[in-house]
Amino acid sequence: MAKITLIVQNSPEESLKSQEALSFALAAINSGHEIACVFFYREAVKHALLPTPDENRALINQWETISRHHDIPLVVCHTVAERKGIEEFHPSFQASGLTALATAIANSDRTLQF
Repeated sequence: MAKITLIVQNSPEESLKSQEALSFALAAINSGHEIACVFFYREAVKHALLPTPDENRALINQWETISRHHDIPLVVCHTVAERKGIEEFHPSFQASGLTALATAIANSDRTLQF
């Protein structure tokens, strides 16, 4: 089975792409694949906002649940977050840089962007 890295680029307000990534991750897991990392980049760093805006709470809870149940790191690009003035992150997300993404990609069989 494949080891997969997912890159989410759209903001949580554009929840369709994030929902697609969630659905893909669950389908992949149910098919026996492993999700190595979900990397939130560009506008997607807003997924990690703390406090979580009410309109994004259900979506973030879904990411948190899949992360916890399947030991999937949710990584937010700290450089982009800093540029957007985000200083504090939801506890389910870990801040890291593009090096973490490059490592995840190198250790994965496939990488998909949403």
